[in-house]
Amino acid sequence: MQALSNNRCNSVFSSVVESNQMKKLAIIVSNGSFNNIEQVATFAMAAAVCEIQVRIFFRDEAVLKMTKAHINDFNLSSGYKEPAQEAFKRFQSAKVGDLQGLWQEVKRLGDVKLYACTSSMFLCGVNKDALVPEIDEPRGLTSFLLEEMNDADKVLTF
Repeated sequence: MQALSNNRCNSVFSSVVESNQMKKLAIIVSNGSFNNIEQVATFAMAAAVCEIQVRIFFRDEAVLKMTKAHINDFNLSSGYKEPAQEAFKRFQSAKVGDLQGLWQEVKRLGDVKLYACTSSMFLCGVNKDALVPEIDEPRGLTSFLLEEMNDADKVLTF
């Protein structure tokens, strides 16, 4: 995955923010498909390279995807009409076939924190030990709303 240069960052995010400088981005992820999680990671990577603080809250089926058992399951969303094997080859050739490795790279590039929704963890029967180590901590929705979304310049949902 080719990283963005800092001089291109303002133009990349200019359609997303009204001010010249975005400082913090909050993302809520509910869809747990491979391609959705990959899109979130790619967006977070672009923001991290642009020195934007990124806070991501995984909930619902996205919590299941962020477990050691399912992080690299190739479950595409229904929007992909072609055979999954062909799509998987293209993802691998683009070097995004390893979601856990992609999240490691995203976190290495900047101030990126990943949280798993405690309610979703309970409902899905997932404990902290089952989560991939890239998840910084389980967190309640109220905590995320008050401590991360409250001062975010932009909130996105996937």
